[in-house]
Amino acid sequence: MPSLTARLIASLFRMTGSLRKRYSDGPDFLNNIEQSRTEQQYPGAKLRKRVDIRESEFQGRKIIRFAPKNGKATGQLLYWHGGGYVYPAVDIHWQFLAHMADKHGIVTTAPLYPLAPEASAKDAVAWAMNFYREFTPDRAGPFIMGGDSAGGGLCAAVVQQARDEGRILPKALILICPWLDISVSHPDQPAIEPRDCVLTINGARAAGRLYARDLPLDDPRVSPLFGNWDGLPPILSFGGGDDILLPDARRLKEKLPAIEYIEEAVMMHDWPIFFLRESRTAQARMANFIAAHYGD
Repeated sequence: MPSLTARLIASLFRMTGSLRKRYSDGPDFLNNIEQSRTEQQYPGAKLRKRVDIRESEFQGRKIIRFAPKNGKATGQLLYWHGGGYVYPAVDIHWQFLAHMADKHGIVTTAPLYPLAPEASAKDAVAWAMNFYREFTPDRAGPFIMGGDSAGGGLCAAVVQQARDEGRILPKALILICPWLDISVSHPDQPAIEPRDCVLTINGARAAGRLYARDLPLDDPRVSPLFGNWDGLPPILSFGGGDDILLPDARRLKEKLPAIEYIEEAVMMHDWPIFFLRESRTAQARMANFIAAHYGD
């Protein structure tokens, strides 16, 4: 049974439509994306008091690093944020990464990769791979790689390409409600959509078209579900019962039965990065997973 807080927040999101509005196709969709560029959120003063937050730049894009102020790091995470490939990271991402640093000692590097429609999937994946090649020499040491939603898809696309190039791979992967099939065409998704308080099918498809641009929708760079998953590190994956991307997470589990997969019924999209009781449990699970593989 989901917590009362989880149910209330989901109900509030459904009633206001505040999140679904951002992820709905229509005349305001491109305007919402454009407005997000002027309202981009970065870690604020309160978070900087809690954890060590440092900013750098790579090929014209910000890189934000979170680390515990006190105590030894228990793991290093390379993290790709969600946002449908069109929206920048928001405060909930920074709150999540700060909590992982403060509570669990996880040092996280979060690149702000190029977004659509200014950049295509070819551009975004090429930039992400350039950063990955820079990040992975000996200076980085062992690390885990993860991402939520679109960031989970980008994480999968990057690790598949890194394996194909014979590069150093993460010790493990964390995929949070990942978007692995950009077509949003699974037959189960229309039945889930009325319960989803964050995403809509048409909005996700519109964002996917902006991102894929001239690539086929089953190209592994945009839909890594259809890529080669052989020889990849251990995976921890999460799904939510009230998330139209749930079929993506389930199909990955069907493809790779050995992965650790956690599905919570009646939970919204991206629930593991929130502040809910269920979220904190999931975050502790992530921390244990990172610690277990960090020293491998």
